[in-house]
Amino acid sequence: MTMPPNLRDLGRDVNLDKHAEYLQTDEGYRKSCRRVINRLVRDMHKKVPVNIKAVIKAGSFGKGTALKDNSDIDLVVFLSDYHSVQDVKDKMKFLLDVFEEFLGRKGRCKIEGRTQFALKINFKCCRSSHEHKVDLLPACDVLEVGGKMTNARKRKVYEDMLRSDENLRRYFSASLVVLQRNFVVGRPAKLKSLIRLFKSWRISEFRIRSAKGNEKWPTSYVLELITIKKWEEAGCPRSFDLKRGFYSVLNALVEYNELQIVWYKHYSKDSLPSHSSPYVIDPANPFNNIYEQYNKWEEVADLAKSSLEWPLFEVLYKASEKSDSSQTDLNNWNNPS
Repeated sequence: MTMPPNLRDLGRDVNLDKHAEYLQTDEGYRKSCRRVINRLVRDMHKKVPVNIKAVIKAGSFGKGTALKDNSDIDLVVFLSDYHSVQDVKDKMKFLLDVFEEFLGRKGRCKIEGRTQFALKINFKCCRSSHEHKVDLLPACDVLEVGGKMTNARKRKVYEDMLRSDENLRRYFSASLVVLQRNFVVGRPAKLKSLIRLFKSWRISEFRIRSAKGNEKWPTSYVLELITIKKWEEAGCPRSFDLKRGFYSVLNALVEYNELQIVWYKHYSKDSLPSHSSPYVIDPANPFNNIYEQYNKWEEVADLAKSSLEWPLFEVLYKASEKSDSSQTDLNNWNNPS
């Protein structure tokens, strides 16, 4: 398949499903990548001088939303001998040093740096040109992922987070990654196609305006959550018109000041800290308003507004100018008859 044109160059009559199909890796390729990554995980179990309970694979690769030749992986390493988040926090530098020494000996791995919580790695996969961006995060299995991960266990974790100071609370995030992954992994294939389209849009459009100084542009994760919420508001259709879905989410970005996104799958409304509008609350972490981590929403809205006028959306854009029930139309993702 040849490289499709940029989204902004697609015409009004284009089949957006074909474009989305190009963005997805084929199953054989994914299996090959999984074999290489699983081999790395097995080596960690055998050769890293700390006791590893389990390794959770998350990020876009684990959720099934990776772009072709552009995927990220979160490898959350649950440690058997660390029984609290405080233990992991106290030993984090030591743990990152241990994993860096191990990965530095792996020919496929290049250490790019570290954060307060993770090692950042470029990991070569089954083709020499294909690299995964990997974050390796040591963590404590506070949710008991290997067990039933009960509601009572989750309530206990959130109560512990509430009692913790803000700094310690941030160290819980790695332990909750499995909930973030599971929130997306079982979603319909068509929704994942829309998520990949928005990742492609983000890469091409945000690249136009490179970040400077303290500029913080929204990540693909927050755009993913906005996309899922708009899909839910459209009735959770398993099959829908990608163009209409794309158009609807772009409109949500234009109206970013009205975002009020939260889910109560893992925590209750009563346990949710107060968040001022607008907000996008992490479905796994009630203390994390992802929206407020970024300061370039107005610029994103400008990009989204200009995208609505692309030839791709000509029919929908003209219809919206004439319609008095624009919100109803935006929630209609049905294939046009």
